[in-house]
Amino acid sequence: MIEVEALRYRYPTSRYPALVAPHWAVEAGEFVLLAGETGSGKTTLLRSLVSLVPHFYGGWFGGRVLVGGRDTRHHRPADLAGLVGYVGQEPETQTLLDRVWDEIAFALENLGFPPRVVAARVEEALDLLGLAHLRNRPIETLSGGERQRLTLASVLALRPQLLLLDEPTSQLDPWSAETVLEVLRRLVDELGITLVIAEHRLDRLLGSCTRLTLLEDGKIVADGSPQHVAERLPDPPILVQVSRLLGWSPPALSVAEGKRRLRGCQLLSPVQRPAPSPGPTPLALERIACRRGERLVLEDVTLEVARGLVTGIVGRNGSGKTTLLRAALGLEGIVRGRVWLGGRPVHETLRAGESGSIAYVPQYPGALLVGSRLRDDLELVARVRQVSTTAVDEIVDLFELHPLLDTHPADLSSGERQRAALAVALTGHPALIVLDEPTRGLGLRLKQRLASELRRRAAAGAAVLLTTHDVDFAAMVADRIVLLSEGRIVNEGPPHLVLGESFSYAPIVSRLFGPSFVTVSDVEQALRENPAPAKHARIGYTEGDYGEFDRERA
Repeated sequence: MIEVEALRYRYPTSRYPALVAPHWAVEAGEFVLLAGETGSGKTTLLRSLVSLVPHFYGGWFGGRVLVGGRDTRHHRPADLAGLVGYVGQEPETQTLLDRVWDEIAFALENLGFPPRVVAARVEEALDLLGLAHLRNRPIETLSGGERQRLTLASVLALRPQLLLLDEPTSQLDPWSAETVLEVLRRLVDELGITLVIAEHRLDRLLGSCTRLTLLEDGKIVADGSPQHVAERLPDPPILVQVSRLLGWSPPALSVAEGKRRLRGCQLLSPVQRPAPSPGPTPLALERIACRRGERLVLEDVTLEVARGLVTGIVGRNGSGKTTLLRAALGLEGIVRGRVWLGGRPVHETLRAGESGSIAYVPQYPGALLVGSRLRDDLELVARVRQVSTTAVDEIVDLFELHPLLDTHPADLSSGERQRAALAVALTGHPALIVLDEPTRGLGLRLKQRLASELRRRAAAGAAVLLTTHDVDFAAMVADRIVLLSEGRIVNEGPPHLVLGESFSYAPIVSRLFGPSFVTVSDVEQALRENPAPAKHARIGYTEGDYGEFDRERA
């Protein structure tokens, strides 16, 4: 299905190759997972398979890429439309029409399918992706996650033989992500579709993929079975980290496999992290309601965001998380209720020009990058906030941005753009930090850095409010979790109570060890206090052990 030979590609504004692949091939029906840190070449590899590299992005291209026997040097993306389906990192840029049903039908109609076939395939795609209730909704009213599912539905309606997905669950709540991944598994297992996915959140996929390909600095450095390549991951996912702590080799690749290995092994519950004492409340929402058209997006929401705490908001796609952040900052109209910012109504505070102490990263971080180079944006915000060059250097180091300072924001990958926006927003000492899906495109190591930085700033007196679908990150960073459903707050409290005891939102560690455990640090603490259980866990499993072990247990 795919054959790559002597591929070498450089983007037009870069001096260095973005991708060097002497040989890489994928057979029909394989499920290949691409792993690697931000900027490692995953997205560029996918773009080369759909012919966007080099026909759309330009630059210098050498070697050959064959997809279904077609040479991408001579076949443009439109020529591959019936063969290859592609969903990029930013699905919000891939919609063209105004209504959900029309968007899914658009490509089918352009390829000349009869109206009855178009109608049947659209309905099938709506059902597969859980979008049937949104068929007549204007696309501009959809949440980021709903748009992500819509873009995937538009591609699946074409029934491609090869499906290329770049971060397909980055904006999906845990329930929607599992639903989408189950659909993808069925497409591979039952229809023989070839699937290539680039992801940072690997834990959901390691147990399903047939191959794991690891990229580093634009080169393929490992390629083979997930059991063997997973141990070489430089930014290991949570399941691999837990496996290392317990001495499992090869590592567990799914929660189910991990629980099988843990039979008879119990860990003492960790001592819960003491909640810091909240300080003054710079932001308060008082029984607010927001409307989009005829639909109430938020209803009767009351929330206080205190200094010294990190408050995380979780909830399903379309539950109102982004609207809540926008309303809190005066960017979204409210139909009733009040928003207090700095002790005054939000619009009075903003009119007084007191927004300089607020850091905000929206769901689409490119909106913060207005200069022709990242360096220009950082210098601008440093002047406005009167920050020293040393402080700017520190934030650049934190997010590993030195090689990107002279790069145009449009040439950054999605993860690089996210890091750049975070650096611009967090330059200086903002008293209120508001982040909408801040981990999009970030690997686990950078998520840990971000979590540590946000907790440090909260401890220094900042108030932090963020939304996220990444429950493992939420467990890592938040002192308080707020669960939003259909525009209302339905639960709130510490992570081990709101997340750990949830079926849908439980972090991976909670699923393995119970609700008292929410992070890998909790497991490390429990093992330090009582290392004996690790000795009783099944060590050094081979793939053939499980059946025999299960028979013994029975």
